[in-house]
Amino acid sequence: MDLHLDGKIAVVTGAGRGIGLAITEHLTDAGAHVVAGARTMSDRIADLHSEGSVTFVPGDLAGTDAPAELVAAASRLGGTDILINNAGAVTARPGGFTTVTDEDWQSSWPLGMMAAVRTTRAAIPEMLRRGGGAIVTIGSVNAFFPDPAWSTTARSRQL
Repeated sequence: MDLHLDGKIAVVTGAGRGIGLAITEHLTDAGAHVVAGARTMSDRIADLHSEGSVTFVPGDLAGTDAPAELVAAASRLGGTDILINNAGAVTARPGGFTTVTDEDWQSSWPLGMMAAVRTTRAAIPEMLRRGGGAIVTIGSVNAFFPDPAWSTTARSRQL
């Protein structure tokens, strides 16, 4: 199936492994060039980078600067057509919801929420300049499970 992605530029956060890597592979297979953001370059991203279908941008997306740097790399290639907000982390809280401290909540926020906000905020002007685009934000399946061990990941359904 032709997804009409030839010549499109996609930004994928959390692209080094797991879902982000799978998305990156599918987008490149469909003809897009992917600007892949992750803390470290995985072997597979290195392969795609050497093939020319991926531009790797290292960075900790929980930081305030890395999301804009990722989108700036896409801008240098021509802009952003697709943004996939995928970066995230899971920390088990085996003691349940009542044992999660304010510090636990605060430490989950920069990557779990603000990375997507900052990357989207940086990408929107580029998308508007190019006449539009698509933004997809990946959420955790844990939002659908009432497991108190995953309370900071499953924010929307815990209470």
